[in-house]
Amino acid sequence: PFMEAGFKDFTARCELKGLDKAQQERTVFAFHPHGAISFGFTVNGLFDSQFLGKSKKITFLIDDFLRNGNPIFRLLCDAYEAETRQIASAEKSTVHRLMAEGSNVALVLGGFEEATVCATGKDRAVVKSRKGIVKYCLQYGYKLQPVYSFGEDETYHFAQGLLDFRLWLNRFKIPAVAFFGNPILPWLPRSQARILTVVGEAIQCPKIPNPTPEEVDYWLQSYAKALQATFNEWKADAGRPQAELEVF
Repeated sequence: PFMEAGFKDFTARCELKGLDKAQQERTVFAFHPHGAISFGFTVNGLFDSQFLGKSKKITFLIDDFLRNGNPIFRLLCDAYEAETRQIASAEKSTVHRLMAEGSNVALVLGGFEEATVCATGKDRAVVKSRKGIVKYCLQYGYKLQPVYSFGEDETYHFAQGLLDFRLWLNRFKIPAVAFFGNPILPWLPRSQARILTVVGEAIQCPKIPNPTPEEVDYWLQSYAKALQATFNEWKADAGRPQAELEVF
């Protein structure tokens, strides 16, 4: 609770809404956007007691190098683990094991690419290439639930330019984003950021052991519509009534 309150008080606004829609099990919570450090995913997901309480058990998936590459960060992730929560690497084998168990899973769906396209003052999400997680949801009959954090783009200033080149670098798992936040401690988020994380309506994927590419595409499009509907429903509450969501 102390850590949760400290994180939430760091910015001008940091709220989580729409929790009544959160599913208890067999659900993938797909967070957007990535931003620089996934502030919404971390503060309103990982460290939010109400969000955690909605799941019987939940695993937060992050990049394998981030989870296991740094000894100190690995220890922090290990220390986070409890009976109903854990942080694991987003490896294919791990995802299959968790879904076979029926556990809830949370991840930043857009990954490195979503961090790369982030721009201050813009609402952007990477969805069109995210067929893998949709295929897994179909194979195990999971729900796919959009979770969007308005104001993630306000946490830092993002350098722009050379977007195509930076997206190309992402193919090799190379982060390609430059940013700065607090003017005194630039690695910290800007205190004036206003974060509103909202949980949208989940889509229930049918269980199809061997889904065709066409079936994957159909359900990916269904998810994109659910994300767009979530964005439209909450953008006024977030103080952005005229905002448009750009989907990459």
